[in-house]
Amino acid sequence: MNKKLFLLPIGVVAFLTFGHINAQNSNAIIQEYYKKRGSVSQRNDASNKTGVIILNEDPAQSLGVNIVNVQQTYNGLRIFNALGKVLIKDGKIVSEKNDFKPDIVISHQKKAQEKFPIDLLQQKLGLNGISKIDYLPNVYFEKNGVYILAKEMFIEDKNSSDVWHVIADADNGKILQRTNTTLSCNFKIDAHTDKTAEKIIENKFQENIQNKTVNLLSADNASYNVFPLPVEAPTFSSRSVVNNPWDLTASQEGWHSDGTNTYTNTRGNNVYAYSDQNNANVPGYSPDGGVTRNFNFPFADGRYDDPFTYRDASITNLFYMNNRIHDIFYKFGFTEMARNYQTNNFGKGGLQGDAVKAEAFDGSGLSNANFSAGYETVIAGITYISAPRMQMYLWDRLQTSSDPVIRYQYNAPPSIINRPKVITGGAMFGDLLFGGQVVTGDLGISTPNNACSALAAGSLAGKIGLAQRGGCSFKTKVKNMQTAGAIGAVIYDPANADPFTMGDDNTVSGVTIPSIMMGKVEGEYLVDQMNGGAVNVTLNFDYNGFKHSSFDNGIIVHEYGHGISNRLTGQGYGCLDTSVSAEQMGEGWSDYFALMLTTKPGETSSLARAVGTYVNNEPITGGGIRPARYSPDFLVNNYTYIKTNTVSGSHAIGFIWATMLWDLTWKYIEKYGYDSDVTASAASGNAKALQIVVDALKLQACNPSFIDGRDAILQADAIKNAGADKCMIWNAFAKRGLGVNASAGVKALANDQVEDFTVPQECSSALATQEIKTADHKFIIFPNPTYDEFFVGNIDKSNKEVKITIFDMTGKLIFSDSRESASKKAISTKDLQKGVYMVHIRQGDKTQVEKLIVK
Repeated sequence: MNKKLFLLPIGVVAFLTFGHINAQNSNAIIQEYYKKRGSVSQRNDASNKTGVIILNEDPAQSLGVNIVNVQQTYNGLRIFNALGKVLIKDGKIVSEKNDFKPDIVISHQKKAQEKFPIDLLQQKLGLNGISKIDYLPNVYFEKNGVYILAKEMFIEDKNSSDVWHVIADADNGKILQRTNTTLSCNFKIDAHTDKTAEKIIENKFQENIQNKTVNLLSADNASYNVFPLPVEAPTFSSRSVVNNPWDLTASQEGWHSDGTNTYTNTRGNNVYAYSDQNNANVPGYSPDGGVTRNFNFPFADGRYDDPFTYRDASITNLFYMNNRIHDIFYKFGFTEMARNYQTNNFGKGGLQGDAVKAEAFDGSGLSNANFSAGYETVIAGITYISAPRMQMYLWDRLQTSSDPVIRYQYNAPPSIINRPKVITGGAMFGDLLFGGQVVTGDLGISTPNNACSALAAGSLAGKIGLAQRGGCSFKTKVKNMQTAGAIGAVIYDPANADPFTMGDDNTVSGVTIPSIMMGKVEGEYLVDQMNGGAVNVTLNFDYNGFKHSSFDNGIIVHEYGHGISNRLTGQGYGCLDTSVSAEQMGEGWSDYFALMLTTKPGETSSLARAVGTYVNNEPITGGGIRPARYSPDFLVNNYTYIKTNTVSGSHAIGFIWATMLWDLTWKYIEKYGYDSDVTASAASGNAKALQIVVDALKLQACNPSFIDGRDAILQADAIKNAGADKCMIWNAFAKRGLGVNASAGVKALANDQVEDFTVPQECSSALATQEIKTADHKFIIFPNPTYDEFFVGNIDKSNKEVKITIFDMTGKLIFSDSRESASKKAISTKDLQKGVYMVHIRQGDKTQVEKLIVK
């Protein structure tokens, strides 16, 4: 890769104001910039076929600059992923980075097809059906050192949640690159999925970026009985009624109007929440609050409660959360011009028509949730928009041998009808038999017995297939039996007693029948019974006691977070691709956002946090669905950068990135304090941390590594704060192995990362103490550095009691003491290891934090 970098000096004074630069002015500035520097010039290109186009422009108020995403072109067509980022302040470029391609050689090829036959694409992608294809303008794609003309498409699988971002040879349809854009939350089954699909709207770029004056309607009153933030889930606290919880800056007509239509159900400008039990991927049932918009519905989630009975409460909570996330992140810069999700932008610029489609009780899977970010872009004056889709699933309840989840019933022979039920596993694919549906048929043994290759046509017609585990994915087995005529499937484990939920397989599509998994004993029993005659079985799934992820606010934030990270990175789609960067951090940003929005007042860094404890049937202190709990304490979470080489899947890799961000957040809180409402004050430490993470998403390159993500945060600090927190940021990342000399290696490789724990010379421990500003401090600690003891001195002589706590750099509590304000008692450090510690001093309602160096 040829990466050019131009950085111009940025003033050390904080940006106070900045003016919006319209697209025409920005375009002129950018074209002149690249012309002067020859950044897109090609050798032997006398005709000047190379150029640059603007993809979008975001006036990032938090940074005081306009962020302009650009793309290299050749002969008027885009060079795939040849992207650049330009920062403009006061009509001048203050920073520019690009991944432009040098010395472009175009391969001679035949005339491009306008569109490909659907049958051809199904064959190339291995799909059984396609529900929608959206074509974007042609691109040039690099292949073996030359560039060929290619089609860029988004293809939606008719039989699954998958939406594929596809680059194909424009001549013959050969797949050059394919990425499943549906992203799911279960780290154990590393499924990448991302729903897309809406309409393509033709518009002029200038018409979409101009601010317009619009007449706004007053927001109608509404109330919602929900688990309000920061409540994470039902196990953390109870529901309560919230009234008119919107932010009118972000949602100008409240949550139930899109400027044209006003709704009384769970629909509005930011999201349309509904159930999709039949996996139809179209709006289904949504609760109605009536003319008063009173969304107060009963809720229960006990062992014998049917989750479908309480779907109104579930969809209401999903609607509330999508809107709250929209409004909160609007304050942090996920706005119209930053490609956020809204039906109507009310004249604030950007593209519109892409509110979130939030599907509760989705019939496409179990024990999971997913989000597709969609896209909005303008190419050659044409607007291309695809709305996002969030799919929320039911999660298995706990089962025991005495209380298994009922998924089957034996009907014949009579001797097995009353046989005790055993523990079974469900499937994250196929028909889930919602709504009391059942499937009944005789069992038929698969030939071959593992069903990993094609079965004889019609060999299982009208039967429920029975096959062994092993040799291929569960979904492949079920698909092969379905093709042979099976109406249902049972997979049993020939070696292990305990079944489990069968994971999805993104390479297999078109499974429409129900399936379950059994252990060794029951599976072999059925085979033995079939040797003596027919065995008739009914598949009937009992969902009583299942949890619904629409009540787990952390998971909802996680899923929506995929939309934020995808829309803010690079061109707004296709820039968090695991096939390009093995260090894809999308799961990390999503976990981090969930932690930030569900942190309760009074929590400290000493509280280890998990994700998904509610749906995972765990207490709030449980481990959740990640490799460890989030904590700055290495005794709880000792993951460092080097472990990205050995963990498996994007969820585990993202977990390590979120761990680093979580550590950094507590450093911000130590320095700047904490506000229980992250939107209340931009000066609080938690608000500063969330802001800089969002800002860095906007600044980072397409398909970033951990190094790129770290550097984007440092750049955001340099732009906004003149590097005031530089050393704090470096120390937080270096603690987890992302120091100065850390290396991402080759982006596409997952096991060549190198960790390093050093920081820049100017951020050594002795100099880092200079970050502490003492002008407004009431206490002093001395001597500092110290060897065996130190004292706390009270400057303003207040008579209130003083509480002193000391934490090490992992956030672990080392010392706690309360004393009279005039106390002269020394604090011993003889038993402390050499290093840097944080001393927290509280007097009344005032808190001060100082760094202490022990030598």
